Amino acid sequence: MRLGLSGDGHLAREARARVGDRLAWARVVRARDVGNALEALADPATFGVVITGDPSLAKSAVGSVVLNDLEATHHTVRLRSTIVGTETPYGALAVLLARLPEDAQDDPVSIMRGIIALLTAAAGGRPTVLLLETSNNLDELSTATLVNIMVTGTAKLVVVADRASDLPADFHWMLAEERLREVPLSTLSADAMHAGLRELLGGIVPQTVSLQLEALSRGNPQVAFLTVAELLARGDLEAVDGVWVLAPDADTTGMRQLDDLVRARIERLPAGIKSAIEAIACARRIPLARLTTAFGHEDIARMEREGLIAVEETGRHSVTLTDPLMGEVVRGWLSVPRRRELRALLLADGLPPLEVLTHFELLGLAAWTHECHAQLPTGHAIAAAKESLRLWDAKFALECLDWVERDEALWPEVQRLRAGALLMLQLPHQALACMDQVSDAELEAQSRLDVAAFASVKATAMRSVPGRADDVPAYLDTVRARLLAKAGGPDAAGAGRDPGAGREGGAGRDADGTDRIVAARLDLAEFEYWAFCGDFARIVDRLEAAVAESQPAEEEARLVMASILMEARTVLGRERDGLALLHELTSEISLTSASIRVRQAFATRAFDVLLYNGHWRQALAVLRATPDTSSHYLRSSGASVELATGLALVMAGRGQEAMGSLQAAIALLERSPAARWLGLAYAAAAFACAQRGDAAATRSWLAKLDSSEPAEAYRTRFYTQFCSDMARRWIGDAHAAARLVASAREDIAHGRWNPAGIKLVGATVDARPDELRLLEEVCRHRQGQLAEIGGLLARGTRTGSLTDLAAAADLAAGLELDAVESRCAAVALDKARSRGNTVMANLMQARLDALEGRVAVLPVTPSQATPTLTQREQEVAVLAAAGTSNRRIAEDLGLSVRTVEGHLYQVFAKLSVSNRGELAGLVVGGGRGGRP
Repeated sequence: MRLGLSGDGHLAREARARVGDRLAWARVVRARDVGNALEALADPATFGVVITGDPSLAKSAVGSVVLNDLEATHHTVRLRSTIVGTETPYGALAVLLARLPEDAQDDPVSIMRGIIALLTAAAGGRPTVLLLETSNNLDELSTATLVNIMVTGTAKLVVVADRASDLPADFHWMLAEERLREVPLSTLSADAMHAGLRELLGGIVPQTVSLQLEALSRGNPQVAFLTVAELLARGDLEAVDGVWVLAPDADTTGMRQLDDLVRARIERLPAGIKSAIEAIACARRIPLARLTTAFGHEDIARMEREGLIAVEETGRHSVTLTDPLMGEVVRGWLSVPRRRELRALLLADGLPPLEVLTHFELLGLAAWTHECHAQLPTGHAIAAAKESLRLWDAKFALECLDWVERDEALWPEVQRLRAGALLMLQLPHQALACMDQVSDAELEAQSRLDVAAFASVKATAMRSVPGRADDVPAYLDTVRARLLAKAGGPDAAGAGRDPGAGREGGAGRDADGTDRIVAARLDLAEFEYWAFCGDFARIVDRLEAAVAESQPAEEEARLVMASILMEARTVLGRERDGLALLHELTSEISLTSASIRVRQAFATRAFDVLLYNGHWRQALAVLRATPDTSSHYLRSSGASVELATGLALVMAGRGQEAMGSLQAAIALLERSPAARWLGLAYAAAAFACAQRGDAAATRSWLAKLDSSEPAEAYRTRFYTQFCSDMARRWIGDAHAAARLVASAREDIAHGRWNPAGIKLVGATVDARPDELRLLEEVCRHRQGQLAEIGGLLARGTRTGSLTDLAAAADLAAGLELDAVESRCAAVALDKARSRGNTVMANLMQARLDALEGRVAVLPVTPSQATPTLTQREQEVAVLAAAGTSNRRIAEDLGLSVRTVEGHLYQVFAKLSVSNRGELAGLVVGGGRGGRP
């Protein structure tokens, strides 16, 4: 259920209170590191531990957590070595030295003995642990004393340092022999970050929001902690119906605490190095030669030695800041005049030509130019926009194109790129408007390949705009006819009238393969359109031929076509063939440098193929393995990832697990200007609540669905209709099953045997024999385990075959489809009881009992309920099932043996069993000789 405004306010107040507790955060996100340190300290063979890591990884917090965990059982002391520690004798031990009497401070030996005696007395028989925070400035006398304290067993030491190699030489042999164990800290994994954020914020933290916060903080736990605190204070991170959502433009610029963190790292550096840091921060990535020309070799060499910069070993030896956060914060300090000054210093000879720039150098240059309020040359701007789209950064692509003025020769390409960015942002109306601004004359002046690319993007925009989708086939035919007619030849002009004609003739006429590439691009646009409509039968043969072509016109087009083909095979009932192609493509794409477009097309359709086959866990794995998880991608597609996660779980019958992801998706989609999947999210949430037995919440989500816009794409319509009708059926809608059957018949008419089978399995819970026969017929046109389950369930329900029902239950269990397994078991239980088949009834009852914790509401409730035993019969049955003799039962319960025998006769009759062994699993209670 939703929290509402007051609940969200309470959640936000609690979160703001928790971000004040730095140690609680460290305890959660560094639990493994803290555990490793405590384990090492507990080992009698060790002298202590050394906690190492970069300066901003919150080593001190981890050391403090370790000490806090030991305070109840140990004597603990905190020591600190300051930056002037090497110049001050016993600087690290000043706290202890101040407590020594004057006569114990005559010489180093006296001081050492006095400190040991002081620690021993204060410990009072408890073990002692010292926490030493050092900035690599430990003086010799402190070092000698600490070594003696460890070697004599007076105390163990927890050292906090940037690097173990920076510690005094006396510590090195201890590390080499593992008398001191190193606990190195690194950035957090995605799972650790997510767990920490859930603990810190409470409520529901969507996985995609967690990944965005991880991207903002670069996995650095201290930065993440400060970032969350600042975003909460700004209102850029807020709770909506109990779900934490990020503002679309949330970033880490201007955060005071992060600013202080970075300033503390660089404030003592020489002015030349500070300027170099500013320049690299602005450029993001710059060739080493340019940097050394501007700032000299010595400063750059020192920066590399101190780990401030990283230099690529190949190519142009590009230089970047080791800590990207430093660059982001430094850029926030700089004024526009300072940015221009640095730009003039590094680019004194003008902008580098495009051909020498790497992709990342180009993007850095574009961003730097934009921040200087300057204008990029048109060629650089278009190239930067293309690269941004490749990296899924649609907003920056649009910013790059804002600099480009209308030019007849370039305008079609510019508008195509703009439309592609707007489609990424799920704004098809605006994308189509961009395409419509290109005149016929401007388009006519383009090359045929560019026109084909333009037409492909426009077709994508058209199909996503209500009322324009039906125009796509005619538009593509017109473009095809015009483009192939340009190439000459009598066949070309007629190609548009018949989508399958003229392609081979055109491919054979042009020596450079232009006709073939044009045809491939337009074919792909057409295939994507018919797949969008769900008309796979229309295109499957052409897809098979295109994918099997030994020398494809374009490899990228072939891979996308193959992704459509694996979905087409699956939808049309060739599930095994679809899975086989999926496995082939998985290997092929993983071994190639496929574009993000290819990888996204494959991942989206692979998810559907796996879900259509009942492999929901593998479908979830596809979501987790989606290759591009940049913050740009997550911001534009995070809601769809959350929705897909919830959908996979609810299709598997796991409504309780699905609700967190679905609520997250709904919160994100309701804030989106183009929430085209919102209706599906409502439908899936309704189905999840129905599976949980919450009829009121189910009706609430269905009411929201009824007021939402209908879906355009077939796959979205399929999932939405199935989830909504299943939810309505579970809460007693008398017409829901009939709607599912009618929809399945429509799928059958279009050859979509797989969706038809899925719908009929859901519709036939209380079905008539003719509908069960229809399900059997549909499953005969299909492949795979889901088809086997459907056929066995239908035949077993219709004929009463216990063998078929048990086999269906086994297959469902193998796919972890708990709701389907419970249905098969419940039907088999009824059939077995009606026939007096005690063995099968016991087996099916045991299945249902095992599913009890996972299936809140059974899709089918056994009509012949288990007979109720009286309290005395239950007591006797429990003891008998445990192997207790009749005489012992009589003694334990204070009954006569004849009375016990009578009760057992009634128990056997009610439970349809013939001996004590069959009672096992049918009754619960105490063990041998005990009372229930």
